[in-house]
Amino acid sequence: MTLHQFGVSLETYLMTNPTIKGVIVSAVVLHHDQILLIQRAATDGFPNMWETPGGGVDLGDETLSHALTRELLEETGLVLKDVMGLLDQLEFEGASGEGRYRKLTFLVSVEDADGQHEDPQVVLNPMEHQDFMWVSKDDLRTGFCGQREIKFAYPGQRETLFAAFRADTKTPGGTKGVNGAEEAA
Repeated sequence: MTLHQFGVSLETYLMTNPTIKGVIVSAVVLHHDQILLIQRAATDGFPNMWETPGGGVDLGDETLSHALTRELLEETGLVLKDVMGLLDQLEFEGASGEGRYRKLTFLVSVEDADGQHEDPQVVLNPMEHQDFMWVSKDDLRTGFCGQREIKFAYPGQRETLFAAFRADTKTPGGTKGVNGAEEAA
């Protein structure tokens, strides 16, 4: 699977996927064998739950990839450097039964606003998120990072994050997706 199919507008994507009402994009930031999790604000939906950065694709977004870049920056202050592969694609019914949505989760590399890639500084939007943490594979296994319990906002998030740890991101000329197939970056 190549990633060029996500370089289209929401309108074009929905026309080619007529059973879908909307698209959500999510970024799994894997850095030094740890994944970035952000905690939803106590005043937002799914209060105090953990998730990866992301959100809805808007009609104003040039492409789905643009939406991923925008959401990552808005929620964490991090700049998307590279999309290494699609980790997960799931569909679910909207909360009020208005139709089906598709959530696309990508493995990405980032830098901060100052161009720092080695130790990027996370800056949260306090209206949406109240805390962040970098979790290891062992943290995911135990469900705790230090004293903090990892309660996910979405079902299946833990399995997607384990897939990110399994993904071989060091393959020259591309990456191996979760199914082991070569993907063009």
